[in-house]
Amino acid sequence: MRILLLAGEGILPVLVKEEASCAFQVITVSCRLLRLHPQLFPEYLLERFSLNELAQVLAKERPHAVCCAGKVPKAYVFASEVTDISGTEFFATCQSLQDRDILGKFLEFFRKQHVQVLSPADFLKKWITREGVFCGPPPTEEEWHDVRYGFRIARFLADEEIGQTVVVRRGTVVALEGAEGTDETIRRGLALARGGVVVKVARSNQDFFIDVPTVGAETVRLLVEGGGRVLALESGRTLLVDREEIQELSKRSGVTILGITL
Repeated sequence: MRILLLAGEGILPVLVKEEASCAFQVITVSCRLLRLHPQLFPEYLLERFSLNELAQVLAKERPHAVCCAGKVPKAYVFASEVTDISGTEFFATCQSLQDRDILGKFLEFFRKQHVQVLSPADFLKKWITREGVFCGPPPTEEEWHDVRYGFRIARFLADEEIGQTVVVRRGTVVALEGAEGTDETIRRGLALARGGVVVKVARSNQDFFIDVPTVGAETVRLLVEGGGRVLALESGRTLLVDREEIQELSKRSGVTILGITL
């Protein structure tokens, strides 16, 4: 049985391909504009983010299903609005450039192509964040206060389609995620308030068919470099990858990584 992996940036497409290849023939498709993980070698590299080009691949390969994994930085999305650099067709068809509308347009496209959509989470169950401390010392009482406060703010932020990450220091929000993404939010927040707590959650109605909030070693490295103390992820609804590397970073720095449900 054949599935099409539509790959964005980051480690997720690599992990999905490794796991899915145990049961499926996986054909990988991506775009030349993206900076793909060095372990990923797509069979198809589209010249632009084009539904027409993607439809041609679907017609040729006739996959049983498609799985979308990895990120497309918003810089490419907004660049397509004002320049001709990408030759983009897809984003111009979206009602807005919020994640909800972009993902909805993808799902609508695949339905019209009569192709089943599989969630990357179907292949990544062992990386789902579990509740409790994953590594590092237990948070202090003050840090727990910031985690709980940050969770409430992050949930509001996520449900309003703004972002999913907040940085909190001593009961004060010092950074909220916008279109720049989690890593840039952490850089900005910890530059202002070393020792801060970072909280990342999913939306209440998160569409896990395409978009799964994910944290890996690079994000934890930024936390360490910025002097952050705690990274709290919503358990059961986020992915924590690069776990051995993260444990080593925590061992050397003393940062805490934990899963929470509030």
